[in-house]
Amino acid sequence: MVHCRERKRFLSGEEIVYKCELLTLRGQFGILRYLVRHQRRVGSLILPPSTVSYGFYWIDRPYILYKWFDKKGNEIGNYFSLADSVVLSPREFCWRDLIVDVLVLPTGQIEILDEEEMPESLDEQLRIRIELDKQIVMKNYRTTVEETTKMLMYTIKLN
Repeated sequence: MVHCRERKRFLSGEEIVYKCELLTLRGQFGILRYLVRHQRRVGSLILPPSTVSYGFYWIDRPYILYKWFDKKGNEIGNYFSLADSVVLSPREFCWRDLIVDVLVLPTGQIEILDEEEMPESLDEQLRIRIELDKQIVMKNYRTTVEETTKMLMYTIKLN
């Protein structure tokens, strides 16, 4: 197992670091694996302990995607986190969280999360960009979910 940190930076400057397993890193794309240790609520979804999270990171896309699976291997959600400033290296994946998230449940239900957390003082151009990035996710989420499911199957076979 190759260890890699995920460093998530918030607009406030705060950072959170997660210890993950590097599954793949190829140029401008990478996949990390993380085991959720404690129950966590995300929108209407409750992630139980032992949820396996696969993070998909692109330098040239305005989001990070997490695919979540229960301990039996059932997919329980796809979580798009709007992002920028993505930097990928074998030791660390670093990115800036742009607040708004899109949760896609296995039923097809979609939840837009955290829009109310955007500070009033947020730069207007960044606010517009976040809205445009959200529209990109909404337009392409089905294709991205299918694409990453195939990538994950291939990556797991190799590892």
